[in-house]
Amino acid sequence: MAVVDRNGPIADKWTRLADDAPVPRAASVIVSFARLKNEHNSLFSTAAGVGVEIAGDVNLKELEPFLPRLGVIVVRFATMRDGRVFSIGRLLREQYRYSADMRAVGDFIPDQALFLLRCGFTSFEVAENFPLASFKQSLAAYSTWYQRATDRATTVRDLRRENAPSGSKS
Repeated sequence: MAVVDRNGPIADKWTRLADDAPVPRAASVIVSFARLKNEHNSLFSTAAGVGVEIAGDVNLKELEPFLPRLGVIVVRFATMRDGRVFSIGRLLREQYRYSADMRAVGDFIPDQALFLLRCGFTSFEVAENFPLASFKQSLAAYSTWYQRATDRATTVRDLRRENAPSGSKS
């Protein structure tokens, strides 16, 4: 698996740990949510960085106490049609104020990448044969937005207001 961000492939400092694997000292590890809940004290004291992998059906209230100490949250797509992942991204950024890396992994397509970025995702774990050209093309597909998102990009309404003659309402 490769990790990419909006600019292409990036180095991945994170190592996934099975629930029964020992925690390597001074390594950055990604663990299951169950393991995080059960072993958080030892994980945070042993590892250099701790990340967690969650599914689309996670209860974010249960994750909330750990958010300030997590270096990455990996959100797994169960299927390409799983819209909960987009909601989780937006909630983590806007309601829970999570600011570190948020990574999408699983069954998603390049066309969804731009919208994942707009919902607050910063990286993607993809198969080696993932079509990076389609991914980059998808990211360049839109330059103007109707809705606000976590990226706070200028909306059509903002542009209309900027270009309106003074004294007129838009």
